[in-house]
Amino acid sequence: MRQDVGSYDEIMRLTSSRSRVEGTASAYDFRKTEKLTQDQKKFIERVFVSFSETVITKLAPMLQARFSMQLMTSVPRTYVSYLNSLAETTPMLIFGLEQDVKGFVDMDFDLAFALFDRLMGGKGQPPQPDVRRYFSDLEKAILQKPFTQFLEAYTQAWKDFKPVKPQLLSVEFNPMAVHIASPSELMFVIPFQAELAEAHGSINVVLPFHYLRDCIPKASFDEFMLSKTSVPTTPQPPATPQLAKHIEKAKIPITVSLGRAELLFQELLSLEVGDTIRLDTEISQPLRVKVSGQTKFLGHPGTKDSKLACKISRVLQDGDEELDE
Repeated sequence: MRQDVGSYDEIMRLTSSRSRVEGTASAYDFRKTEKLTQDQKKFIERVFVSFSETVITKLAPMLQARFSMQLMTSVPRTYVSYLNSLAETTPMLIFGLEQDVKGFVDMDFDLAFALFDRLMGGKGQPPQPDVRRYFSDLEKAILQKPFTQFLEAYTQAWKDFKPVKPQLLSVEFNPMAVHIASPSELMFVIPFQAELAEAHGSINVVLPFHYLRDCIPKASFDEFMLSKTSVPTTPQPPATPQLAKHIEKAKIPITVSLGRAELLFQELLSLEVGDTIRLDTEISQPLRVKVSGQTKFLGHPGTKDSKLACKISRVLQDGDEELDE
């Protein structure tokens, strides 16, 4: 190895000096940054925790198996370096966000295999060593259905911050065939550790760094969340008509009280067929109509269609407690 090779700092110093001499130096904006603030990180954490919860809610019933996703530490990486880190066969869900803005969700092959195995009625096991490391066209079509649940979860996760509607573009299995950004473009990788039945692996959401940063509200996280909770909600229509519609067919007990009488126990024991009991109600007085044991109406006895009946003559209002004996 040559000993006269300069360090990186020395080379940069010499290069910078030469540029100034030749008059080709360009201005650098020190306000430009490729990092996220703490508030921006809080927004991203909230969005993608919600994303993982929604994915779990959608996939668990479909798979009928234990499924979990845990958000890990997000990192920015160049597009080419991230693609080079993926395995040769990696399931990738490619989606469009805006014009010329695309992202993708990738999943470990073992996890995707367990997902397919579970959909086919298996136990959700990772592949055996001797199993082929690719999916057939039919298997890819079957996997597309659960993969699209990620897009619905993405839309749901952003609803409080920005309306988004990702469009499914394709499902790929060869990372080197996916070209959605320039090799040097900075991407933001949001990783999750997932477990499905007897398999585990990683699921990653990969988005252009600048697009993601622009989606985040400019206000501080605490102020934004406070404003969301303090904004009055849209007035809801009265619940009374809806309740009435649901309970209009409900059956409730109604009784008509003809009157009351008090007897000694000895008199009660001596009653025989044909005896008359005198009630405390005059024949001209209205009868009490009770609903669930409470007097709500007054009425007069009669018949209708050859059956005993009671004609309502008065609806009692609150304050008529003296009639509710």
